[in-house]
Amino acid sequence: MNIKIYSTTNLLIIFILLAIPFTYPLLTYPYDIYAHLIAIDEKYHQLANTTSIPENRLVWHTLWSNLFLFLHIDNDPFLRAKIIHIVQSYVALFSLFYFSQVVIRNLFKKAKSSDTTTLALWSTIIWFTIYATKVGYDHQIWNQFYSVNYQITLPLFWYITALTLVIFLEKTSHIKKFILFIQLIIIIPFIIQVHIMEFMYYLMYLSLLGLIYIDKIYLFFKKYYYYLIIFIVMLIYLIKTSNYESSRLFYYFTSETFPLLYHDIAIKGQYILNNFNRSHASINELIYLSCCSAFFFILLFFLNRYTHKVKINSRIFIFILLSSTFFIIPLYEFSAGLFGIITRPDVVHRIYYSSSIFILLPTFFYFVFKKFHLNIRYIHFTIFIFIILVFLFSKYTNTRSHNYYKNIISIYNSFYPKAVGFHLSEQQIANIGQLLNIYENKNVSHKNSYFYARTDIAFVIKYIYRRNVYWEGRRANPNYIKAFQEKKNNSYHNILFETPKSFPKYIPYW
Repeated sequence: MNIKIYSTTNLLIIFILLAIPFTYPLLTYPYDIYAHLIAIDEKYHQLANTTSIPENRLVWHTLWSNLFLFLHIDNDPFLRAKIIHIVQSYVALFSLFYFSQVVIRNLFKKAKSSDTTTLALWSTIIWFTIYATKVGYDHQIWNQFYSVNYQITLPLFWYITALTLVIFLEKTSHIKKFILFIQLIIIIPFIIQVHIMEFMYYLMYLSLLGLIYIDKIYLFFKKYYYYLIIFIVMLIYLIKTSNYESSRLFYYFTSETFPLLYHDIAIKGQYILNNFNRSHASINELIYLSCCSAFFFILLFFLNRYTHKVKINSRIFIFILLSSTFFIIPLYEFSAGLFGIITRPDVVHRIYYSSSIFILLPTFFYFVFKKFHLNIRYIHFTIFIFIILVFLFSKYTNTRSHNYYKNIISIYNSFYPKAVGFHLSEQQIANIGQLLNIYENKNVSHKNSYFYARTDIAFVIKYIYRRNVYWEGRRANPNYIKAFQEKKNNSYHNILFETPKSFPKYIPYW
């Protein structure tokens, strides 16, 4: 009976997780999602790149445009966004679950597979709820902002880190290790080419792993030296050929500039803390609780060393603890400044997402349950209650942020297109198409029609109905009436598209 209840709860969690990709992507206009949709569209129609995305970073966009070309999905950027959102959300789910399971089964060597599955499921849920950011008026979880984005490289970073842990730590066949290594060879170049920052996270984890397992790393590469040679040669080649964002750190590798390093780190650190920190949206109450659980976890770990009640891998425990602290990097002047030099000041806040802190709470409760011989089937209830308490605490206490509450509300809203979708409804978009036909039927000249319209309507005219329209880019909000009066295109029949009174007001977020 206990096993059935335990398995049923796992199935319920799996069902909840599998429902997440079928939420609606954030389509607030003109967020960065539109730059990606436009870039995909331009690749689809073989047009010149008009976005601010560098040409050599359009690998992701090219892959999606080729898929849409194969599927004949044209003239509907919102359908494309939905497809990408579903696919990449599933990639994130699988990657986070796989990473969590690999870490947890190596942390608790004698744990049952059902136990590691349970903890990995909870870790995945926590990951989806713990990371968020705020842009414009929107506070959204990571998956809402980045599901339609080339930063799918973040979930892939977790996946290749898991592959690396399996290769180094687990006893498995040479064939399996080779298959895993081939996956690394394929995915790492993609990450470097598409969004190199996640490769930096991978190097951070590799460095941490190397320090903790320096003896075993030496023995491994002594035995499989050809893996090391291939890996190093590949990395050198890829970094040299794909380094579109040169790190300023190399500037200080001379005797003249090195003394300036600490001063510049301090300056950049202060600048990041004052301008690009984003802790007001990223740090939340569940992170605080996880930090508290880490403190008690350490105390119980040392107590367990004397009693040996629970078999725990001390090196993996250190690995989890240290990698979970990565979220503090943007919070302090020196660490923020250092990474501001390695990368760029305006992206240092993304290092929050490299922290493995989402694993701490489930593993801590499991350790407590095992150590004090509690019935493990109640771990679901315990973790659920603590998350609910954190949610209520975040909502009702007098904290400034209420961030964890906002994170959960972000997930709740994602099931409703009115809350996160494009501000014009399907009917209103259809009305635009009908009005375009009416305007064009009135065109008695021999010239093609050229429309002047409000910027959000202009996007619909240009990318859904494929008409000529006055367009200054997604970030622009020009006075289209003034443009119609003063910038008429004499090669076309110019038409002023009057916004229907029933349409909602368009308010740009900047």
